[in-house]
Amino acid sequence: MAEQEYITLFAEVLLPLPVKGYFTYRVPQELNGLVAPGMRVVVQFGQKKFYTALIRRIHNQPPKTMSVKYLLAAIDPWPVVNEKQFALWEWMAEYYLCTVGEVMNAALPSAYKLASETRVVMDPEFVKDGDLLSDREFMVVEALEIQKILTLTDISRIVGMTKVIPLIKTMIEKGIVRVEEEITERYKPRTETCIRLTEAYRSEALLNAGMDRLNKRAYKQLQALMAYISMSRCFTDHPLEISRPELLKTPDISAAQLDGLIKKGILETYSRNVSRLNHDEASDSSRNIVFSDAQKQVLAELKSLLKGTGIALLKGVTSSGKTEVYIHLIEEVIGSGKQVLYLLPEIALTTQIIRRLQKYFGEKVGVYHSRYNEFERIEIWNKANIPLSDNQQHQPYQVLLGARSALFLPYTDLGLVIVDEEHDSSYKQNDPAPRYNARDAATVLGHIHQCPVLMGSATPSVESFFNAVSGKYGLVNLNERFGSLQMPEIRIVNIREEARMKRMKSHFSPQLLDAIKQALSAGEQVILFQNRRGFSLRLECDTCHHIPECINCDVTLTYHKQVNVMKCHYCGYTTRVPDICPECHSPAVKMRGFGTEKVEEELSILFPDAVIGRMDLDTTRTKNAYQRIIGDFESGKIDVLVGTQMVTKGLDFDNVSLVGVLYADGMMSYPDFRALERSYQLMAQVSGRAGRRYKRGLVMIQTNNPKHPLLQWVVDDNYDAMFEQQLSDRYKYKYPPYYRLIEVSLRHRDYELLNKAASALAGMLKPVFGGLMLGPEYPLVSRIRNLYIKNLMLKTGKGLQGKQHKAELARQLEIFKALPDYKSVRIIIDVDPV
Repeated sequence: MAEQEYITLFAEVLLPLPVKGYFTYRVPQELNGLVAPGMRVVVQFGQKKFYTALIRRIHNQPPKTMSVKYLLAAIDPWPVVNEKQFALWEWMAEYYLCTVGEVMNAALPSAYKLASETRVVMDPEFVKDGDLLSDREFMVVEALEIQKILTLTDISRIVGMTKVIPLIKTMIEKGIVRVEEEITERYKPRTETCIRLTEAYRSEALLNAGMDRLNKRAYKQLQALMAYISMSRCFTDHPLEISRPELLKTPDISAAQLDGLIKKGILETYSRNVSRLNHDEASDSSRNIVFSDAQKQVLAELKSLLKGTGIALLKGVTSSGKTEVYIHLIEEVIGSGKQVLYLLPEIALTTQIIRRLQKYFGEKVGVYHSRYNEFERIEIWNKANIPLSDNQQHQPYQVLLGARSALFLPYTDLGLVIVDEEHDSSYKQNDPAPRYNARDAATVLGHIHQCPVLMGSATPSVESFFNAVSGKYGLVNLNERFGSLQMPEIRIVNIREEARMKRMKSHFSPQLLDAIKQALSAGEQVILFQNRRGFSLRLECDTCHHIPECINCDVTLTYHKQVNVMKCHYCGYTTRVPDICPECHSPAVKMRGFGTEKVEEELSILFPDAVIGRMDLDTTRTKNAYQRIIGDFESGKIDVLVGTQMVTKGLDFDNVSLVGVLYADGMMSYPDFRALERSYQLMAQVSGRAGRRYKRGLVMIQTNNPKHPLLQWVVDDNYDAMFEQQLSDRYKYKYPPYYRLIEVSLRHRDYELLNKAASALAGMLKPVFGGLMLGPEYPLVSRIRNLYIKNLMLKTGKGLQGKQHKAELARQLEIFKALPDYKSVRIIIDVDPV
């Protein structure tokens, strides 16, 4: 044992920084045996910076470098990250061409990352001499004599200077002060004060004696003590913890009586950690779900396909009861003691699904997404980690529900991964790195845990359906709605013809207005879909046709009437609405196009007795906004819900009889190879919100091009026709699913330098990719936040060829970044862009 204590150990640690590889530190003797892989430690990186690092491995092989710094401190008593998480992170870094540190930064809750704040203290060897100090230096020294520690912000306020670093640098050189780094743990558990008997009164005999000593003047204290004993059941086999606030709600107990008992030493206070999260108990059993014959058949097929480590795609029409199928499978998995990850693309969907899962699984369900604050996320993280500690007060979660970030939780024994609405582009992380697709990463997570993965959608992505029909995934179809409910009737409205006949009312055809009127008269609800937020898409001068643009980005500004500003949806820039054209000074400034805000306003004029709600990015910024809007619509407080893509995503409302798509052309004409696929998915999904238990729904799609083949596919619910057409085009032009894409984006403030850099990089990559390289070319929005953008699109094969292409791309980029002329050019790599 004595020899073990003197073994020199080294730890390879991971830093949350965009730097390659792991870094080796020496383990201090006092930490030998106390640190392990997955634990957080404090390390010094560079001259003065301190970071939270994760230990990846521990060994006794000295590094080749001359000197090795020591680990400064261990933060955790047990690992917060496990080996399976590291395996996922390392796969992501390799596949998405980023660093493991960037994955760590995205994966760990922010409260698990320490704050490093510069602080200034007096040099202990400094002897105060007023003649040697400048006025500002004297002010800092006086403040330090009183406060002992000052931050740079404090010093800036004291001396009245914004930039105080030169002053501090001079004071360091004179030996007046020292600069250190203060590392503080950000996560603090929520606590509450509880009451219990003191040690001297925890037997009935001792307590009775104490009660006898309470004289008549302390009768009310005696009453309070009796009430506590009754509530806490302290002398039973199952005593309860009682909080102070809970105790003070009792009519027989006041704060004065309680404090009197504490002063007498009969009761005492202590703190306990409490959950920040609300949990509902299960109110039903999944065994009570009644399945249709079609659902029973699907369940049997899925159980066969998902044995072992299979991947299956459930293609089920809207309202077919896919969620009930998931619930049955979840019940079987958690019954075996394993965990289930249930991924959803949008926070908006979690509101309904949480209630449905908690109905059957109660406190076993945990929810994890970005709208939770950092302390709530830490609590969920801890409860996802089954072997967390011996003193864990609560049972770990067995069902984890969340958006894409839920992938990163510390699962130890996953038995099933469910990816619902797998086609949704929200599964893709666009910024910052890692730019991963949670759907694809979920299949890797399943492989790491040796558990099956189930994907579900009414309109699967072309890539997933191709994998299914080619045999890579299992395929199960659920083609009938639950309860034999009919698919909605879909009508196409030619708004070009209606406008020519002057029958349009603003952006509403007479057919759609009549249908809305009938639905509201029948006490039914309506959903209207417009894929643009804001009031007006742009302002335009009728005289010179000038359109106000963002000063930072090459995009027109969108008018938001509620706040009466024009706003850029890329950088957030806002400006007031001009009264006259800034170019020609004409007052003839008109609004063009329309967004959800304008639809909401005009509907309130056309239907003054109806309650109109809106669900878009502007109305759902606050934590509980989704829940409030969806709850109001479910309860019937909202008659018409206007929204962007959020209203298309898997929401179930029993009283919706009409869905309107206000302008289909904007989606279909978007210049992207996925435009038709996405348009079909959006229209089919939003159509699926119409028609529930009691009647067939109606969908009205307004368009200038009623003969477009895509619209006929939507009317006929013909996914296969859309799929076959897309496969033909993509094979011809070498797009997914036959090829993979990598987008290389170059950004710089200098337009000319960017052009030169893009041409130079293209020249380096041309010998590697040949005809599989497109560009360099400017994207639709060629400047964002004052950075000009130029893109290269690279196509790679699958398997070995894809790996070779990626390796060569990474090598060429390293060479390019080392060129002195282009060091300031920012390069962003996006693998599998969507």
